[in-house]
Amino acid sequence: MTTRKTLFLDRLATLVLAAALLAGGLAALWWWSGRSIQGTTLPETTSTSAALDLADTAWVGWAAAAVGVLLALVGLRWIVAHLTGAKVKRLRLAGTDTSGRLEAAAGKVVDAAADAFADTDGVRSARGSVVKDRGQLVARVDATVEPEADLALLARRADETSAQLLAVLGRDDLRCTVNLRTALRGRALTRAH
Repeated sequence: MTTRKTLFLDRLATLVLAAALLAGGLAALWWWSGRSIQGTTLPETTSTSAALDLADTAWVGWAAAAVGVLLALVGLRWIVAHLTGAKVKRLRLAGTDTSGRLEAAAGKVVDAAADAFADTDGVRSARGSVVKDRGQLVARVDATVEPEADLALLARRADETSAQLLAVLGRDDLRCTVNLRTALRGRALTRAH
């Protein structure tokens, strides 16, 4: 999961890159067409003498190196922002005060809830985790279900599992989500007679 800041920076970088590519593409089309905009046209050939003179100055190399280092640092920061895990290892429970701290292993508690959900008819497998998603604490149960599973039953069991999980952890700031993924091939489900 990514943070709001990372999403904002991704969208901003995408917007800037898209605008630069669009502007470059439009300029290339304008130059290729040879048309004039308000009496201005691009020349058929260009002289590079001004650019060569500028490249011969002493500060250009240092400026290019500084820009390169800055771009490398920004790139590394972007990669690290996308690699850091948003998983929560421990949850502080209600009842924590100055005399002590009550904690639970977040993954174990949500895995137990996922195991309870996996006992539902039509659920092939389930696993759980607690993540920080856009500043919100979210308990996730990811389940694979059979193609012919009863969705009403799954929805009822998902609500029950979420309510039990919230009751056990006693955290008002925790949200629960149950994500269902349908298996590609079904298995025979047990039928009640």
